[in-house]
Amino acid sequence: MATKLSVLLQITACIVYTTAVENAGHYRAAVVDYHILEDYNLSPQENLMANVHNFEQYIKRANEESADIIVFPEGALRGTDNLIFLTVPDPAQKVIPVGNQIYDESIQTLSLYAKNYSIYVAVNLHERYTDPNTTKSFKYNTNVVFNREGAIVARYRKFNLYGEGVNITDNPEHSFFDSDFGVRFGQFICFDILFKEPTLVLINKYNVTDFIFSSHWFSELPFLTSVQRQWSWAVGNDVNLISAGVNNVTSGSSGSGIFRGKNSNNLYTLSTMTGSTLLIGDVPIRGTTGGFGKPDVKVGDYTKEEKYPLLQQNEMSKFAHDDIALPTDRTSVVFKKDLCHNHLCCTFDLSVQYVNPTPAVQYKIVAYDGDIQFGIDPRVNMLQTCGVVLCLNHSVSSCGSAGVNGFLPTLDTPVPNVTFTSINISGNFVKKDANILPNVLLWPINVGNSSASSGEFLIEPKEVEFNNNNNGNPIMILHPNRPIITVGIHSRIFSRDQDSSAYTTNVSMLAMLFSVLVPAIVAYLRISQL
Repeated sequence: MATKLSVLLQITACIVYTTAVENAGHYRAAVVDYHILEDYNLSPQENLMANVHNFEQYIKRANEESADIIVFPEGALRGTDNLIFLTVPDPAQKVIPVGNQIYDESIQTLSLYAKNYSIYVAVNLHERYTDPNTTKSFKYNTNVVFNREGAIVARYRKFNLYGEGVNITDNPEHSFFDSDFGVRFGQFICFDILFKEPTLVLINKYNVTDFIFSSHWFSELPFLTSVQRQWSWAVGNDVNLISAGVNNVTSGSSGSGIFRGKNSNNLYTLSTMTGSTLLIGDVPIRGTTGGFGKPDVKVGDYTKEEKYPLLQQNEMSKFAHDDIALPTDRTSVVFKKDLCHNHLCCTFDLSVQYVNPTPAVQYKIVAYDGDIQFGIDPRVNMLQTCGVVLCLNHSVSSCGSAGVNGFLPTLDTPVPNVTFTSINISGNFVKKDANILPNVLLWPINVGNSSASSGEFLIEPKEVEFNNNNNGNPIMILHPNRPIITVGIHSRIFSRDQDSSAYTTNVSMLAMLFSVLVPAIVAYLRISQL
């Protein structure tokens, strides 16, 4: 009888949550741009639990702000440690780990937090899985979601690794769950955002419109800083992206947000401050007509400001490029030009105002249609892009990261006195098996609610027109009325990517190498701290 009553109460609670949230037309999400606690004088398990316990303050605050779900970043529980791998139950079993000694203390505690604060909690961890049929063991970079009762309802094993010494599944997992407030969430991790699997399949096959995205991103110019890519993916695909990133400013990592498709404002942080930021905001539910409820919340806990280094995109020297001719006096010019590279032809129509900037500055138009490698990833991928980029001089090698002297600009950085009043870009992009997205990173300004001295870098989605022109080609129109760092159209052509079989072989070799080297490196670091 007691069991039946418990089930009945859970069903009733689910109905209440679903009805209330759907009637409101939105749910409330929280993300943490998280600075990992790591002390080399502590054991890996002690560091793990220190971060688990630290999570509670953010979960508690999210609950106080009526959040329905909170997302933490990739690697936030483990830092640089690669020694602890945890057992995660099959989500189909709806296991509640709290009080079950089969599971690690960390899993039990996170389950308890989700239950105590009645909130969905999404975390990332290292998982060990043993195949019951072969007894072979696998290690994965895994996202786990707990529901309001503390049960594990979703698990996703990262498929597109970035130099990581873990395994991948034979086929990409399409992980999603249906929440008790009527929203279906998919999830993916960091580097996945640049690929078709599993991201676009979740949209096109499983009708997912809301995504959990955990990352430890290393920002790169001109097209791939953290929030720049997050904004691009959410706006271009018109989905809600609940994105949590690691804050490690000195290694070029920071950037989290709640990106609400192409019709609602951004809520994000991209900071040069070391520390954690909690963001909480309402997210519109597709198919409803309700508006927003409570105001957005942005709370930071910072220790110091650091320089934020930016990586430089590979293959920039191969880009077709041309200078934007700037006048030498306080005038406005219109710049119109076609620029082609291989099979891609870009059309630019720009209105620019220029006021003898100090230091000197140059902007270029660029076009690229060819292969590319993202950072240290060995795969050859295909890219098409048309863009306007900031440079130091007439050399294309001075664009991107070099254009801002290698570091993320802040409100204290000298401003290039070049105002783009209108930008119109189009191109004959490949449309089949591609993901064609708008791409924007503006020079930072203070709009009164910046979380740090870095300022605000993004434009509101409603201020960007992104669709097809009369020729059926993608066109992007915006009026920034301020200096820019990058504006363009950025497209991945999946049909021309390298065969994934070679990638799988490389991943297996890396996993073997890391299993030997990482324990030795971690041991050395611990000894060196003594």
